Amino acid sequence: MSSSHLARRYVAWVRRRTIAIIAVHLALLGGAIDLIAFHLPLYADFSYLLPQDAPAVRDLRRLEARVKANETVLAVVTAPTSDERAAAVRELAAGTRTLPPVLVEHVLDDDAEARAFFQAHRHLFVPLADLEAAAAALERRIQAAKLAANPLFIPLDDDTAGADHDKQQLEELRARRREAEDRLARPGNVSSDGRTAMIQIRTRFRATDAGLGQQLLTGLEAVRARVIAAHPGVQIGFTGGVISAVAEHDAIFQGMVLSSAITTLLVALVLALYFRSATLLVLLIGTLAIATAASFGAAALTVGHLNAATAFLGAIIAGNGVNYGILLIARYLEERGAHDVDEALAIAIRGTLRPTAVASLGASIAYGSLAATSFKGFADFAVIGAVGMALCWVATYVLLPALLLRWGRASRTTVRDPVIGSMLVRVLGFRRPRVVCGVALVGAVAATLIVVRYVVHDPFEYDITQLRSEGTDAVTARSWMALSDRTFGRGYSGRTYIAADRLDQIPLIVGALRAHDANVPPANQTFGPVTSILDAVPPDQPRKLAVLAKLRGLLDDDALAALTDAERAELAELRPPDDLAAITPRTLPPMIRDQLEEKDGRIGYLISIRPSPRLDEWNGRDLIRFATAVRSLKLGDGETVTTSGSSVIFADIVTAISSDGPRVTAVAALGLLVMVVLLVGRNRRSVAVLTATAAGALLMVAVCAVLDLKVNFLDFVALPITLGIGVDYAINVAHRHDHEPDPLLTLRTSGSAVFVCSLTTIIGYGSLLISENLAIRGFGLASLIGELACVATALILVPALLALRHKPAVNASESVAA
Repeated sequence: MSSSHLARRYVAWVRRRTIAIIAVHLALLGGAIDLIAFHLPLYADFSYLLPQDAPAVRDLRRLEARVKANETVLAVVTAPTSDERAAAVRELAAGTRTLPPVLVEHVLDDDAEARAFFQAHRHLFVPLADLEAAAAALERRIQAAKLAANPLFIPLDDDTAGADHDKQQLEELRARRREAEDRLARPGNVSSDGRTAMIQIRTRFRATDAGLGQQLLTGLEAVRARVIAAHPGVQIGFTGGVISAVAEHDAIFQGMVLSSAITTLLVALVLALYFRSATLLVLLIGTLAIATAASFGAAALTVGHLNAATAFLGAIIAGNGVNYGILLIARYLEERGAHDVDEALAIAIRGTLRPTAVASLGASIAYGSLAATSFKGFADFAVIGAVGMALCWVATYVLLPALLLRWGRASRTTVRDPVIGSMLVRVLGFRRPRVVCGVALVGAVAATLIVVRYVVHDPFEYDITQLRSEGTDAVTARSWMALSDRTFGRGYSGRTYIAADRLDQIPLIVGALRAHDANVPPANQTFGPVTSILDAVPPDQPRKLAVLAKLRGLLDDDALAALTDAERAELAELRPPDDLAAITPRTLPPMIRDQLEEKDGRIGYLISIRPSPRLDEWNGRDLIRFATAVRSLKLGDGETVTTSGSSVIFADIVTAISSDGPRVTAVAALGLLVMVVLLVGRNRRSVAVLTATAAGALLMVAVCAVLDLKVNFLDFVALPITLGIGVDYAINVAHRHDHEPDPLLTLRTSGSAVFVCSLTTIIGYGSLLISENLAIRGFGLASLIGELACVATALILVPALLALRHKPAVNASESVAA
């Protein structure tokens, strides 16, 4: 049975079942919308770019299951006077405590309770060696005082130096005591001038829960509005992990919606100008919308969520998936001038089915190659993208014919003016293919040199500021965090936690962390503040209490009466309280105990750590250095403790891209090579298609290198996608040119449709440039460069290659291009 007969039978089958086909697709649309709305959350957290069974993610999830307060939101209050600041802080804290318990775990606006505790137990936090040295020095001094008070004692040697040393030791101990008391005398959350304060709000949820994060922010903004209304001169800002995550989530979501809307409008405008038929435009856009929605509905069933790498795929799927419909309608209109609706549709389907099927398969292979990686950001992209391309192609040849038969019968049937084709002939209509191929070869050599240099000099993006959002909310949150860091120091938000299995591991872990930077200059140190149960429940308490009891006895010795009043007053400062007792986790005040307590009630098994103040937390290399040091600690007893955090996740993302990226590219290239050879054949068309595709990809990377675009977790996706696009365009041009050997005629017919297809994809990628997220914007730019490179090589290089010593085809009865 001939392909023409099969096409006619298929059109007749679609005509008989037009209503049923449309109804089924509308039902699929309804189901997809339900899945998208209620079963496809957006996770902006970078941890969802890695497999959930990866060691770093697994350790992170274990920590999340243990840490009681998942995140810390900082509320920073500034006021003209300290009194206004104090009033605003009281009212803001009180209002925050009224928010639902599912949002707020604890509000810390005053550390007086903690300061009073440390003040009362300050003697137990003095190192044991210092206490023992002080007791020995005091004992010698008292002994000296007793001897000096004895009228019968005659010193035989001069021990002035020893006495001065003992006095100096006691003075140093008193100085450290006074310094500690000075620190405890002032609140740690209020600036030195009293006009700036910070409130710590511990949440019960992770920053990745955008819904609860938005609820918390809405509640905090309502409380802030009331406080500012009562105190007009006060300014209040919120920052921290939850606030940043909400800002990033909103930026991605708004960018996704805006890019989709812009893509839809501009693509509709381009197609309206190209087809000059509102009816055909509506039918094509409707088909594309249903296919794109079905793609994300399928994502809800397969992947289960969107992440920072897949959130904007709607614009990409629509921009690429519309190509099949453009080619089908363009060929349909071309044939309507000489045939009725059914015959024109049959010819259009027969003529475009094979090249669009190859193009769709090529796009699916390009997307699917991303699954050959441990990087879940790529794998999710692969599933959604590959399924999306397949569904767009299926909808083009199932739903769109039904819509054309039902509502497209009265569409314009006159042969249109080849405006775009004429323009392409004037701009790209080179008549000397050998010159074109020679120039392309020279350009390929130059591009190769540029790409080699680019790769050798490490093309990956380590500047994390280039991966974040530049939206107003995100920038505002970062400005408040900068104020908090300048005023109160870093470390109140974004700590990395290490979870011990036993309490006896705590001193070993702390020792391992401090040993890492032992004898290392401050400028080269990796770790910053380390906080553990040892900071609240000091070690060696029984021995310290014994030494303190001895000190108390020495200071109560009657021999001190021989000293001057000033000397006795100085020594009295060192006397421990009579009721001083050992600190235990259960005797800690609630404010401190809550920070050390886990969800199951255990206390003291968590250690928090931050990078050294000398490390730049927006520098990926510094974060990788910190992550490498903290992810696995070898303890003194031979045990190994592992942990995770944002720095460890980022390090693993960079590692995954650098190790899996070449494999993904190789898989995509090999898959497309095999597909083209099997489906197109071992002929000059295959050579032309593969050469143009390789040239387009090479040109894309070279331009990115010249523009100094760095590779991040999104940019790299552009390379395999570019390979798929290159095959798509090149194969359509090659099919038409093989049967119409005049390259100018190829540009005027098939080139026109390919150019319009490219223009819609350019719009899809270009819409990403308005995103507030710099990573998405970078992907849009890289993909846009790849798109321009592919359409240029398809329209210039493919005709030139096929025109070299071309022999006209024997059987050219069927054209398979648009």
